[in-house]
Amino acid sequence: MRTTLPLALLCSAMSTCAFSAGLLDPNAPAMLGDWNGLRPQLAEQGYDFTLKYVGEVGSNLGGGYNSHTTARWSDQLILGVNMDLQKLLGWPDATFRIGIGERHGKDITNDRVHQPNATGLTSTMEVFGGGNAWRLSQFWYEQKFFERKFALKLGRFGHGEDFDQFPCEFQNVTLCGSQEGNWNGVWNSFPISQWAVRAKYQFTDTFAVQVGAYDKNPGNAEASNGFKPFISGSQGTSFPIEAIWKGQVAGLNSEYHVGYYYANADTKDMLKDADGNFAASSQKPYRMYSSNDGWWLSGQQQLTTVDGNSKRGLNVFANLTMNDPDKSVIKNLIQVGLIYRGPFDSRPDDTFGIGASKLQVSDRYTRNTQMLNAANGVTAIDDPLYVPEQRREYSYEINYGVQATKWLMVRPNLQYVKYPGGLTQTTGAVVGGVQFIADF
Repeated sequence: MRTTLPLALLCSAMSTCAFSAGLLDPNAPAMLGDWNGLRPQLAEQGYDFTLKYVGEVGSNLGGGYNSHTTARWSDQLILGVNMDLQKLLGWPDATFRIGIGERHGKDITNDRVHQPNATGLTSTMEVFGGGNAWRLSQFWYEQKFFERKFALKLGRFGHGEDFDQFPCEFQNVTLCGSQEGNWNGVWNSFPISQWAVRAKYQFTDTFAVQVGAYDKNPGNAEASNGFKPFISGSQGTSFPIEAIWKGQVAGLNSEYHVGYYYANADTKDMLKDADGNFAASSQKPYRMYSSNDGWWLSGQQQLTTVDGNSKRGLNVFANLTMNDPDKSVIKNLIQVGLIYRGPFDSRPDDTFGIGASKLQVSDRYTRNTQMLNAANGVTAIDDPLYVPEQRREYSYEINYGVQATKWLMVRPNLQYVKYPGGLTQTTGAVVGGVQFIADF
């Protein structure tokens, strides 16, 4: 009889059960240990639990729109369980996952680093976003066929869970995770989910291709809809396709992605009306398109090892994200950086990272804001009628990740944002931060 699952959920949520000696053991993979032997017992039965916490503090140390120094806190909690349906129901190569995500807090970026009306570009606290709400972030079933080479996944999940995947080892959002999901206005990424299907074929041990279809519905992002599986207001479907190569080059770890998306949702022109004239001058509605698209490239390449240990050494990464500048606010993002894993023999699990990014606003979008300001006769950034003339933004971050225990990473960082909010008249900002990442 499967009577232990409700007990395990109660233990993880309320922390009232008796735990084994693994509790707070720095060498254990989770802070709460093995739940007095219950966790491995449940894993053997087919239940693999996730309880992960990410907290971030950010402080504006100088510059920016408002140089009055303060600090903010944002965090994220992920509760989930993977169910091995072969163990539970006898269904071979089948998995079901339920994941609940919660975000809470404030971002130092939106009113201290950026001019308050010039939001939507960089966040110096990547865990902020998606609203202060609990959400059903994952509710999906995956079935594998043909000796596990073909995987079909369907349910509710975000684009970035499978497409344009990239690790999050920085606090600045332009250097963290799936970038296409941050800038195209079509994708939803964690913690927001939507109905979707994804098919992936693993041609070889190193090469795979995947395609997907995701419902586009702005209602999914509303905090009040966090647990509503069916929401009216669907606007279309996005269709990503991606090729992935993951293996080794000269014995060094490598991973490369190339992808493209097409969305059949209506999108407005950034500058002109249906007659081809400037909409800001004609006062007519902006031209509408019936689709949008974009593409991405990303790569991670290990450059060195330490005494042949591939878990340590210097790694380089790069990302290029492109959107249609006629239909998107963000034209492109370029990102590069280095991560050194295991910088010291005495600290083999620590990391040292340095990264830089450039976020480019569509020239058509910028031109439109200029024309709106000219039509309103305003030039001052503090004028209530002023529309921010966003152009480009550069972000830089340096950090050091301390693997304090097997289950706790503490990553202090220092960031510099040039042209915050894409406004060349806003002073560059220095932001200090700390990430706390814990597995419970």
